Amino acid sequence: MVWREVLLMCNIVRPLLSWAEEVFWMSTHARGSAFHHTVRRLAFAATVYHLWIERNRRCFKNAFLPCQEIIRLVKQDVCGKLASGNIYPSCERYHSLCVNWGVPFVEVN
Repeated sequence: MVWREVLLMCNIVRPLLSWAEEVFWMSTHARGSAFHHTVRRLAFAATVYHLWIERNRRCFKNAFLPCQEIIRLVKQDVCGKLASGNIYPSCERYHSLCVNWGVPFVEVN
């Protein structure tokens, strides 16, 4: 559920794959310095991180967070990283990605 929502926030609409196929897909579709590639890499890393934290929480603390909270944490991390690195897109093409992740969109006049 978390990964499906993260893919949608990346504007990726496709069926979910096995884990190995997801890793391969992301490694081939997140290369380069284009804004959407950066967003994909950050989203993938943040998702893996938060799912691992959740796994440990469930295994060792017998507690869990709702999926929507994990998604919120992933979104917060991606948005924060983009904002802190001054990685802002300058074209309308990426406007929906900015909206999805809560990143300020800077329009160039």
